[in-house]
Amino acid sequence: MSDEATKQDNIPVDLPHGKSGMIGARRLIGQERLREQMWRVLEEDRISHAYLISGPPGSGKKALALAFAEAINGVLNLGEPAPGVRSERRSWYYHPDIHLFLPLPSVASRDELGARVALLAEDPYEIVDFAMRPSLTSQDDTKNRRAFYSVDYFNDEVRRAAYLRPNEGRRNIVIITNIETMRKEVVNSFLKLLEEPGEQVMFILTTDKINALLPTVISRCQLLACQPLQPDEIFHGLTAYDGIAETDARFLSRIAGGNYSYTRFYDLETLQDNREDIIRFLRMSYTVDVGGILEMSQKWQSGYNKEGQLAIINMIEMFLRDIALYSGGADEALITNSDRLDVIRNFCTGLKDARIKEMLETLEESRALLNQNIQPRLVFTVMANRFSAWMRGSDAVISEAETWRHVPAKTEITETR
Repeated sequence: MSDEATKQDNIPVDLPHGKSGMIGARRLIGQERLREQMWRVLEEDRISHAYLISGPPGSGKKALALAFAEAINGVLNLGEPAPGVRSERRSWYYHPDIHLFLPLPSVASRDELGARVALLAEDPYEIVDFAMRPSLTSQDDTKNRRAFYSVDYFNDEVRRAAYLRPNEGRRNIVIITNIETMRKEVVNSFLKLLEEPGEQVMFILTTDKINALLPTVISRCQLLACQPLQPDEIFHGLTAYDGIAETDARFLSRIAGGNYSYTRFYDLETLQDNREDIIRFLRMSYTVDVGGILEMSQKWQSGYNKEGQLAIINMIEMFLRDIALYSGGADEALITNSDRLDVIRNFCTGLKDARIKEMLETLEESRALLNQNIQPRLVFTVMANRFSAWMRGSDAVISEAETWRHVPAKTEITETR
């Protein structure tokens, strides 16, 4: 018996999350309704030639794509194989008819790509995107690396894979992640593949930004929409698969913002330090400590990539929600930052007129600005300016029509004189 077959037989028969009758029942978390829908497609043998999995970062799109591909080609790993199909391969990584592609920076080597794909084989929720994780070896590398599908990469790798015939599986499956990063000329070539697919080829596409795709691409695919993961789903994943203590997992799941993938790699000690920074940031916003605000904003810009900066916003949001809950007399068990009740109590006492709803809306606007690649130090400084008014129960000091009056704008004007 082969080594792969031996390892296959050692896979436990119980299903630690989910249940039989859904895609990825052995490892995936959340998205249960969608996974049940995908399983029915297999049961009824209604497999289409192209699927588009959309959803926010960290919601499990890659994991879902890989589990779907495994089930179609009979692999027992992330979940059960489709009815009547069985492969001896122990995962998608070893199956000759499952091909995975990630967008690449212009200077990335194929070895770098191979290392990331290998990590994904070990863990379907591993962060492997170059933009989110520029380096696999250095945690201090915060510089984002823009990744995309170039013409050469598409023609040499993706197109070639799309014209292969199945070797041992039901379909030749080509998984293309983050297709919104395809160059315009690549999209046009890819459309031809979708319109005239090779015999027995199947595409599984993923995107964080479905609105950025051409309608002609969307119309040629079956749509599978992932939702942000719920805190209880993330909590289960952290405790069942990542070995995180329940107390820590509960805290992490509440600040996750629906992103399981990134939450798993938070360093708890760093999170505690971040929380102290957030408390200082809120205090400096109230006292209008311009120097402190600018220093903290610069620290968050230079010390974190975009996902880290979004995590800061998530933590501010949870702290503000805790203030609202505590002021409303909620049970302490519902307070995420329950170990800092002293600080929360002081905020509630001193900020009785605070407009928490408007502060939360400011955070949502700040998320959108970060996702539009606005400089983080400007985003956080403007946030502090607005917070100073909301905390006093006042209207924003500077209207949206006069954004040039914000502190960072004045600072930049001064620096250029």
